[in-house]
Amino acid sequence: MAAPAQEPALLRPHGHVPTIANAPQIDGVLREDAWGQALRLSDFTEVNPDEGQPAEPATEIWLMRDSKNLYLAFVCFEPTPEGMVLQNIKRDAFLNDDDRIEFVFDTFSDAQSGYFFQISAAGSRGDAQLGANGRRFNKPWNAFWTGKTQILADRWVAEIAIPFATLAFGEGDVWRANFNRFRGANRSTSRWASPRRELFVGMVSEGGELSGFSGIEQGHGLEFRPYLKAKNTNPYRSPSVSTGDVGGEISWSVTPQLKAAITWNTDFAETEVDDRQVNLSRYPLFFPEKRDFFLQDATLFQFGEVGSFGSVGSHLQPFFSRRIGLAGGLEVPLDSGVRVAGRTARWDLGFLAVHQGESGSAGTPENDLFVFRPTYALGEGLALGGMLTSGNPARTEGNTVIGADLRWSTASALPGNFHVNAFLSHSDDEFTATRGLGFGAQAELVTTNWNYRLSMIGSQSDYRPALGFVRRKGEMETAASIAWLPRPSRGPIRNFRFRLSPSWWTDLDATTVSSTLQIDFLGIFFDSGEEVLLSANVQSDHPGTAFGIVNGVTIAAGDYDWVDFNASFQTSSGRPLAVRTSMTVGDWYDGTLNRFRTDLIWRPDARMRTEVSYREERGSVTGGDFTVRIESLAFDYSFSTGLSLENLMQSDNASDTLGVQSRLRWLIADGRELFLVLNAGWVERDRGLISPLGHDFTAKLVYAWRF
Repeated sequence: MAAPAQEPALLRPHGHVPTIANAPQIDGVLREDAWGQALRLSDFTEVNPDEGQPAEPATEIWLMRDSKNLYLAFVCFEPTPEGMVLQNIKRDAFLNDDDRIEFVFDTFSDAQSGYFFQISAAGSRGDAQLGANGRRFNKPWNAFWTGKTQILADRWVAEIAIPFATLAFGEGDVWRANFNRFRGANRSTSRWASPRRELFVGMVSEGGELSGFSGIEQGHGLEFRPYLKAKNTNPYRSPSVSTGDVGGEISWSVTPQLKAAITWNTDFAETEVDDRQVNLSRYPLFFPEKRDFFLQDATLFQFGEVGSFGSVGSHLQPFFSRRIGLAGGLEVPLDSGVRVAGRTARWDLGFLAVHQGESGSAGTPENDLFVFRPTYALGEGLALGGMLTSGNPARTEGNTVIGADLRWSTASALPGNFHVNAFLSHSDDEFTATRGLGFGAQAELVTTNWNYRLSMIGSQSDYRPALGFVRRKGEMETAASIAWLPRPSRGPIRNFRFRLSPSWWTDLDATTVSSTLQIDFLGIFFDSGEEVLLSANVQSDHPGTAFGIVNGVTIAAGDYDWVDFNASFQTSSGRPLAVRTSMTVGDWYDGTLNRFRTDLIWRPDARMRTEVSYREERGSVTGGDFTVRIESLAFDYSFSTGLSLENLMQSDNASDTLGVQSRLRWLIADGRELFLVLNAGWVERDRGLISPLGHDFTAKLVYAWRF
């Protein structure tokens, strides 16, 4: 192996991907002669549990290409196939303990963005967009590609074709890439490049290099994705209404790096419902974006706080796409829109313009909304960006937000994996005639056995981003965390965890509003997947005015300090029956609060999944006693890798409602899907009477053509 000339100190594994004349049939059987010409990579090294050891059993990667597709084959030797974990076959499943291969491509070879793919031994396919050198992970993004697997007596095999039209890429011949194998029998992980525990496969700056990508084609770069929808709505004690609709999207790859799209009559009928939450705080709840239209290319638009594992932060987001097309839980029509996303030279660009229609039921006016997000790559892992939003989806008066951010990610400047994210934004709201600032800075260093985090997130009280989310206006959080994860030299325990995490919320005059000190006394993580955690929270809150929680119970203004204790346990999610349970007991404001949650997950095979969840919070304070319960039941069945039925029932005693969603999804091919969606609800009224809230049924066909 040789290192690139520009990085003499860093030895990167590399290989040249050959070009073939005849494409293989993607069926999981590597019978074609073309595979004999493929580049073969086999130097995998174990990352977990024994970092640095040669990986056993062996894994081979075969790569080749023609002008339109990249072909990959994975040969994963397995001496104990009866010990394999095969839990999912449906598209986009969360693969926790499944035997699988994960791989990433940095198609611009600049350590900024990339693409993530995974395929399980059972045949489940998943993908995601990567941003900020893997720190931003957009899993709901969907690409066009095919993959088939088969399990043999001593190995399992995956065969994959990824069209180049699916990816944006630079003009160079070299891509960065990395490959990860997770083995369910012993929950081990092995990797091709940078097999260090403090790194993860999505950190594209640490990938190896693959050459041979000159002369690839994207076709004409045109895609037409219309939909047809029929819906029947049956409100309680009102006549049913049947409607039909049509809409869609036309996109064009202006260059191999930059795509423009026009959408009209945008629809979200197939979107999954939100998970139930009951608010026991004096601040609004955060619900993540689930609509596919806004999740495509979402990493190019993300600006602001970064949450754990690269998720969107839940305290301050200057741009939060759920502000568009939703108001008070009601859908608002999006008549038309334009989206331009991609890259030109060293610039990442995201532009979105939407014409939002008037909605009498939601109380929102007709309006035009704009978002522009440019980012300039200053160097490897270092980027400077901007943000501009314009428009107010709830009012005719204007609202503008401008901002700038700086991101840096490196695994070479410090002894570990280091990330920095800093941002500043300014809002100007015409309705309130106010202006304000939102700001933040976050840093994280991950080493083999230590994790360090430090952050500061806040805003002025007049900071009002109409297209954003601010949980605590006029306040600032300063938070830190230090965790030690020692590993025994032998035995059933993979690692321990001891963590100290203080955080303070203050107003901008430095007066404490609330604080939390979380102490993880003992975390035990077993090789088998079981986990035990014992922790305590030392908390304070100083509300200036009384606030209500549930059932008329109020918390009076005052100064409160309390301590609670938590114990949690979970069995390995790789077992057919998995259990997660936790209990918190202790004081809360001027009384007590006991919390209990348990989840039972049954996966008898790769097709079926049943999950029962129960959560209870029982409190007693001067303002009254209360009990909050949230129950849910999920039942999913996959008839094949492309046909699945998902059912979710949720209820809570705060709203006294039961909601049901049933979704049948037929993935004919990537980009071509049929959805049948049923939503229904019931409410418990006085004297225990249960009455329906109504129901609706939707049939929606999305059918994409590429040219």
